[in-house]
Amino acid sequence: MKKWSLVLMISAMTLGARAQEQETPRFRIVVNGGYSYRVGKLPSGFSGETRDYMKKLKSGFNIGADVQYYFNDSWGIGLKYLRFQSSGSAVIPVETPTDYGRAATSDNIGISFYGPTFLGRVYTTNDNSQAFIIGASLGYMRYKDNGKVATYPVVITGGTVGSGVDVGYDIRIARKLYAGAQLSYFAGSLSKYTIEQGNQTTTRDLKDDERENLSHLSISAGLRFHL
Repeated sequence: MKKWSLVLMISAMTLGARAQEQETPRFRIVVNGGYSYRVGKLPSGFSGETRDYMKKLKSGFNIGADVQYYFNDSWGIGLKYLRFQSSGSAVIPVETPTDYGRAATSDNIGISFYGPTFLGRVYTTNDNSQAFIIGASLGYMRYKDNGKVATYPVVITGGTVGSGVDVGYDIRIARKLYAGAQLSYFAGSLSKYTIEQGNQTTTRDLKDDERENLSHLSISAGLRFHL
């Protein structure tokens, strides 16, 4: 009888361990990087070399991170950080504080999103080795351009409400480590911004047809931890 009790105890412990291994992870930590493209139209008032230069600034790279918690197998919430970065330089026709003509111009543009995310998740295999993830976010979008016109530094900053959607897929490469890729679209537009030139700071309010479109499409890949 004692032998049978011992066998049953070991069997129960083994089944319990297996069940624990198959429990759906509650936490998901994401680190991403990839390519981004700003989808907004360029202002109609720019042409020639200036327009070509601005087109180049529409493309850039992205980095991001997410921390997520799932209430059950399917639904969760999280916090998201996503940054678009683009930079460039050219000699183009510009207006400086003292003159109008051709001058060396540079821009270093960053668009950062911070905010909560509502998530849906579907594991597509019985062993939880692959998962489809979709998320919707609403938060704050910050714009900053550290630029220079001729020898004059120009810093443009602004902020607005932003929203976005992520669609991604994860594949396990180790016990709790996954590789994944996702497609993201984030939208927002500035109604005003602040310009810093030397010791002078001014704020400009933009009309509806002048608003700075911050919307961008991103393709990224990276590592995920399902814990």
